[in-house]
Amino acid sequence: MGLPFLPVRGLIGTDYLRIRPDFQIIKNPYGEDDLVAIPAIKPDLLLMHAYKADRFGNVLTDKRESDPLLARASDRAIATAEEIVPHVEPEADKIIIPGIYIDAVIHLPGGAKPTACPGYYEIQDEEIRRYLQAAQTPETFRQYLEEFLA
Repeated sequence: MGLPFLPVRGLIGTDYLRIRPDFQIIKNPYGEDDLVAIPAIKPDLLLMHAYKADRFGNVLTDKRESDPLLARASDRAIATAEEIVPHVEPEADKIIIPGIYIDAVIHLPGGAKPTACPGYYEIQDEEIRRYLQAAQTPETFRQYLEEFLA
């Protein structure tokens, strides 16, 4: 949105303000109540996985995900995709992120594994359990990555 912060209600009186000193209480310029100003998030890089992409950088993703918002907010955005097609076309329950917000697309079938990519493959529960176990120490995680990425 290009804004430095967004005002929100509902956080005053919670521990959120204690653990997030960057959240500031401000006066509502249009009312008598106080609001909390939450600073904008400006990611350096978005790495996302899409269903389809084309050579123009347009990507097709689930409309329930925050990928379109993240792509617009990020300095750079890279999308991996199950399929590279000549032209991305609209589909039910999906949204197209225009190529103007995507810096690169990479054909990477299975790129969301071990999580799911609906319509292509389901979540791999056993692999998620292996990942969580391996993530307990840097050594076991390094070994897991060597095996998983081989």
